[in-house]
Amino acid sequence: MSEEPGRRRRGRPTEIVRRPSGQGAPLSHRPSDDQPTSAAILDAAQYVLLREGTKGLTLVAVARHAHVDVTTVSYHFGTRAGLIEALMDRLYADPTADFAERASTLDDPASRFRTYLQGVRRMYEDRTATQAYFEIATLALRDPALRVRLGRLLTWTVAAFSEAIAAQPDALPPLPLAELVYAAVDGIEMHHALVGDSYPTDAVLDLLETLTAPYLEGSEPRADSPTQPDRGPTPS
Repeated sequence: MSEEPGRRRRGRPTEIVRRPSGQGAPLSHRPSDDQPTSAAILDAAQYVLLREGTKGLTLVAVARHAHVDVTTVSYHFGTRAGLIEALMDRLYADPTADFAERASTLDDPASRFRTYLQGVRRMYEDRTATQAYFEIATLALRDPALRVRLGRLLTWTVAAFSEAIAAQPDALPPLPLAELVYAAVDGIEMHHALVGDSYPTDAVLDLLETLTAPYLEGSEPRADSPTQPDRGPTPS
């Protein structure tokens, strides 16, 4: 199978980029050349999404901002749904794939998780990507086909994250832990986007790292661990 232009595959499961007939061009039907053009089209799609919202995200509008003919957009991405799929990959899957590559060079889970949080901090600094991220999520909630596909994509990203921070290849961290971390990161990102620079992003992420560390080391916090809340005396 040829690599889709403008996307980095790197082990991403193929089922998350396929849609039913008529709802976006299948991956195998898309060309494999001219990656700069595909990247420019995705840049334009993200710009249109942020400026005009999901209703304004049309092939014509994207082609106009990318300075290409609308047939060029169709050639690379098929339909509007296919273009949105590619934008989903850029915003959701590509950061996970990049993290997995960096994590593969590190020996211990704590270092890999710290590298992940460093990437999260960089992501938070990109306000346009954050806004586009949540615009796509909102669109998926209203579109059943996109919701299913984005759900599969999120399932893959969580599983890839769990695998990347595993202490041993055959000893993955509990999936609920990976789900919890991803949910926390999304919530922190939303709060940071809404509150602005006064939000204590670094302190919250540092606390997340502290709370997660015992589980990455393969053991739950002890009953006397300082991370456990003080519940006061036990009622008699």
